[in-house]
Amino acid sequence: MANKADKADHQHQSSGLHSPISPEVLQALVHKHFGNYTEVKQYGLLSGGLFNTTYRIQLEHTEVTDVILRLAPERPVQRFTNIGNEDSAQADPLFSFERTMMAAEPVVYEHYRHAGIPAPEVLVCDESGLEVPRTYMFMAFIPSVQLDHSFIAQGDKEHLYTQLGMYTAAMHQIEGASFGWPQADGTIRGSNRWSEVLRALADETSKKAARITYMPGIGEEITAIFEQHDTLFDQIKQPVLVHNDLWEANVLVHGEPCSMSIAAIIDGDRSMFADREYEAILSTNSQAFHTGYGYALDKSFEGEARRLAYRLLSSYFNAYVHKHQVNQPVDGQRYEKRTIELLEEWKSLRFR
Repeated sequence: MANKADKADHQHQSSGLHSPISPEVLQALVHKHFGNYTEVKQYGLLSGGLFNTTYRIQLEHTEVTDVILRLAPERPVQRFTNIGNEDSAQADPLFSFERTMMAAEPVVYEHYRHAGIPAPEVLVCDESGLEVPRTYMFMAFIPSVQLDHSFIAQGDKEHLYTQLGMYTAAMHQIEGASFGWPQADGTIRGSNRWSEVLRALADETSKKAARITYMPGIGEEITAIFEQHDTLFDQIKQPVLVHNDLWEANVLVHGEPCSMSIAAIIDGDRSMFADREYEAILSTNSQAFHTGYGYALDKSFEGEARRLAYRLLSSYFNAYVHKHQVNQPVDGQRYEKRTIELLEEWKSLRFR
């Protein structure tokens, strides 16, 4: 773990959405939520994140002494201009759901706990913007490693994937009143129609891309899929909670070899109420996962078509995000290529 003297180098090297804070601001946040007598023993900026900025902090003179601080990207500076609301929204580097998702994360974890799914303990979540112009949260540190850690033996990984399948199935039993994005007050921002939520996400991505002339015409074609085939997506009547970013790095595990278990499913901020098959991990080839999950995919023509459309929208969204939001051009190009391939595959479908 780094100490305070290391912070200047981290701050100098960082840019974009991932933006470290000064030692003074970090100390101020600690004092606000843990008391003025709490001391920061040491802290380190954790690597691997492109969106949120994450610290591990060790404290003294407080009940919880090992914590994680996560900060969302900075809020845009409000300027008084003649630009309309829609144009301002497209100029924002973040998507509309990304501006509210960290504040809703405690709600998601409460759903997890009620369903028996291990989740992080959120100590505080602050979206006031008073100390720093971004939403942030403190969580209790969980001694663990990520599921993609190299030392995990294949036998343990099979068991862990079975357990992950079981937890994913439990998650998909959590029903919502409508489709869309959970909010901090427990409501859902979206629609009673699944097609409208998908079309809104495709349209927002398309407009952001058009503003910078990125993949011209592709966004309009993808948005049209959800407009022209709304009945296909509206066959899905019951929204359920999906993690929407469920991969090995977001699964923490603990225990000794041959007896490991999942400690927590983390980074639930992108969760939404959706079709359960919108969960990308359902496409995994892991038989252990599917054994734990216990539900077969819809193998009808309609089911296959919906999953293809989900992959297409996800690939297009990720192409834009990696190329223009988090400055990962190599990944962006990979998603661009994948998007074109999936769009051609969609065009080859023969609807009755």
